[in-house]
Amino acid sequence: MPAHEISAATSDDLPFIRDTVARLRLDGERLEPRQFIVVRRNGGNVAFGRIKPYEETYELASLAVVEEERGKGWGALVARELINRYPQDEVYVTTDVPEFFERLGFLRTDILPRELDEKLDRARRVDHPDAVGMIYDRRVREIPTLADVYRAKHAIEPYLKRTPLVHNPYLSRLLGCDAYLKLENLQPIGVFKVRGGVNLAASLPKADRRRGIVGASTGNHGQSLAYAAKLVGMRCVIAMPEESNPLKVESMRALGAEVEFHGGDFEEARLWAEEFARREGMRYVHHVNAPELMAGVATMSLEIVEDLPDVDAIIAPIGGGSGVMGHCIVAKALRPGVQVIGVQAEGAPSVYRSWKERRLQNAPIDTIAEGLATGTPFFPPVRTFIDQLDDMLLVSDDEMRDAIALLLRSARQLAEPSGAASTAAALKLAERLKGKKVALVLSGGNLPNEELRRILIGRQG
Repeated sequence: MPAHEISAATSDDLPFIRDTVARLRLDGERLEPRQFIVVRRNGGNVAFGRIKPYEETYELASLAVVEEERGKGWGALVARELINRYPQDEVYVTTDVPEFFERLGFLRTDILPRELDEKLDRARRVDHPDAVGMIYDRRVREIPTLADVYRAKHAIEPYLKRTPLVHNPYLSRLLGCDAYLKLENLQPIGVFKVRGGVNLAASLPKADRRRGIVGASTGNHGQSLAYAAKLVGMRCVIAMPEESNPLKVESMRALGAEVEFHGGDFEEARLWAEEFARREGMRYVHHVNAPELMAGVATMSLEIVEDLPDVDAIIAPIGGGSGVMGHCIVAKALRPGVQVIGVQAEGAPSVYRSWKERRLQNAPIDTIAEGLATGTPFFPPVRTFIDQLDDMLLVSDDEMRDAIALLLRSARQLAEPSGAASTAAALKLAERLKGKKVALVLSGGNLPNEELRRILIGRQG
């Protein structure tokens, strides 16, 4: 690329910006130099772009390149610089040239801030019927590397024992493959997420420990944070939906966490938790996008590959997506030919739909699987799955109930619905798995006695 200068716009650039915006019919509302960056070459303007402020959000907007300089990469240069300068991790754009932004790593999205939703609706009605909303999340750059996962392994070793990867003859015969169960239900809190919490606690600076942590959870993420907080003696507040698993609530309280009930589902609890953390000056720990959690959780995949180096397929449940991201990061790096297959609940298919259609979208939640009850997908896991995941499928609540009973009968292991989802998926994929070595992640075993009783009574005979 020829020598150039990229800098903030000045008032001298504004006439050029105004003329170009009008000529290209871009967003000309409230043009101010401080919102723009410009590229200059040989003393002249080549390209510019804008971060437009709204009352509650921002938009990457008015990206333009002069006609004679198009096709030379100036637009991508400006867009990347704007992303770096963006005041939020989630970078939004509304555009009728989505292919350009897809090449930069953006995803189409139906989940936009209210102000951009309204702008998009106006644009479609007036002169841009094909306009779409798009998003890029800078936190995708914080996805751990394989080296980060090895560091996490050493950080959690003093606190957590390695969980077994056990060959199961009954399931192997039933499925026609070599089936192995990764028994994360044997973790201290009965779920794989404790790996992330412990790695977080081990790496938190003292200032963050003094502030304390806040999370939102249907149970497993909250238990992980509560366990980690107890290890280092810091305050932990967990927001949960009002109708939450009593076993998980009691577990968090026993570990010293403050449990707050807000809303009818995870998304409502999450919004409260984020606001509470801002108000109290505490650190909000995202259940998917925190790098320390992702690296810690990914140690599970490291153990699978170390114990079964020739594993052909790993099947694991997807709630927010951190667990399966770990398999994409680790297993794919150590054994490139391995198939990583994710599983979602039919009653909470937001990640599945977003992955399949390459567009972030919400979905209603109606499932017994609390660990899979995600209504809003997040950019880093969906981006990772689009790039690296081999397959994803949906299982019904009844299929998970059947798998719970099967695991009790065949392996003497208790699984909660999300923990049984991998086995339920394997039953649907039996023909495809024949002759392969398959690791089924039993991700958690926190199932209330009453629910277990109902499941077993319903499957007698």
